Amino acid sequence: MSKQPLTALIIGAGFAGICSAIKLREAGIDNFIIVEKTGGISGTWYDNAYPGAACDVPSHLYSFSFAPNPNWSRRFSPASEIRAYVEKTVQDYDLQKHIRPHTEIVSAKFDKTKALWHVTAKDGTVFTTRFVMASVAILGTPQLPDIKGIKSFKGPAFHSARWDQDVDVTGKHIAIIGSAASALQIIPEIAKTASKVSVFQRTANYVIPRGDRNYSKFEKFLFRTFPWTMKFPRLGTYAYVDFLFYHNFRQGSFINKHLTKSSAKLRKKLIKDPELLADLTPDYAMGCKRVLLSDNFYEALQRENVDVITDGIDKITAKGVMTETGKNIDADIIVFATGFKTTNFLSGLKMSGIHGGTLAKWRKNPKALRGLIIENMPNAFFLLGPNTNLGHSSMILMIEAQVKYMIQCIQAVPEDKYLSVKPDAVRTYNEELQKHLDTSMWATGCVSWYKTADGSLPTMWPHQTSTFSKMMRVADMNEYDMVDIG
Repeated sequence: MSKQPLTALIIGAGFAGICSAIKLREAGIDNFIIVEKTGGISGTWYDNAYPGAACDVPSHLYSFSFAPNPNWSRRFSPASEIRAYVEKTVQDYDLQKHIRPHTEIVSAKFDKTKALWHVTAKDGTVFTTRFVMASVAILGTPQLPDIKGIKSFKGPAFHSARWDQDVDVTGKHIAIIGSAASALQIIPEIAKTASKVSVFQRTANYVIPRGDRNYSKFEKFLFRTFPWTMKFPRLGTYAYVDFLFYHNFRQGSFINKHLTKSSAKLRKKLIKDPELLADLTPDYAMGCKRVLLSDNFYEALQRENVDVITDGIDKITAKGVMTETGKNIDADIIVFATGFKTTNFLSGLKMSGIHGGTLAKWRKNPKALRGLIIENMPNAFFLLGPNTNLGHSSMILMIEAQVKYMIQCIQAVPEDKYLSVKPDAVRTYNEELQKHLDTSMWATGCVSWYKTADGSLPTMWPHQTSTFSKMMRVADMNEYDMVDIG
């Protein structure tokens, strides 16, 4: 157990955790630790190291506002550059000494007599801290499909977020189960060297052009020499996604209707085979599921060595995949590009607060105030919690807004008290939120990872990021109780 209580324990060394650490230091708080279950930093981008992994938000917006990067090679940065960016940010802000890698947190218990959290790691280490900051992304726990015989395959088989770097796909037959965001990036890359790629698609997706390109030497020279020039691509992208593309996710909007037609025209233009065109045409409204960005996905699917299979999967066999129509597709490698457990927040963590509150109970109906604070979990903050995910813009904007708000809360709490959100504040906030979610494209009826099994939407933020930033600018302490220790 740590000798002196920490001021803060940050769980996760991704963007949210690193931002929290930087802003704690700026607030004069240096008594904190960042625990990270893996051996590296950058969170989602450390895990997702598959071929073609890249961000679908332009680089200059997918970075901290206080740490612009003049060295992005492309408009949409690859995962390796994002990892390097986070690592450099850690070095620039001298955070290495605060990070504890290979430290997975499994439980936390609040002691209201001392206003302290006792947080236990998998190796038995116990940390005592005033504040807990859970900075664990919803794209952190891989979702494997519920398919018979999933462990029967004799060759390499892995989830895209756990890509086996020792496996060489050259000259191999690869079975890709899934055809959404990760598969869309993987397929064009591995199809270049694999002998065969069999893509098992359950549902067609809306795909629009990414518009990616390399930054020229002159542009990078400008970014390095005149850092203020980086504001132009950042502000330009921000204006487009927050004030135009955002409306794609509102029911009945002109933008949604326009992009639906544009997407259909693009498919007809790029896909030559009528049967394949039919297979790749979605049967639900644009925006209900994640809208995908790619400049080469449709081209890759039409390569001679790529097949798109829309038959349902019956089971995994020792040699490959059997479909519900009885076809056997042998493969050398199986990749599960099947997404993440997005609605099971903090699934690996047992946490108990006050009044009998636990994360296990809360997960049944996950709600938070401003996507950050949970009822009966005092002095705890859950960054990128319920209803903070975006369909149109950069999560870094949400992180910075939440961290600013969180620091205000921490500074307002005397050492002889603890902060507990009022139940009425959580209820009122979520009732208003639900009204806007009900008129979003995500509520139009399809099955998506945005939703729970009963159709509720605990993941998505239904407004612009500018609205979120404005809401988080000043912490209203009337929404909280300051409770005396004891």
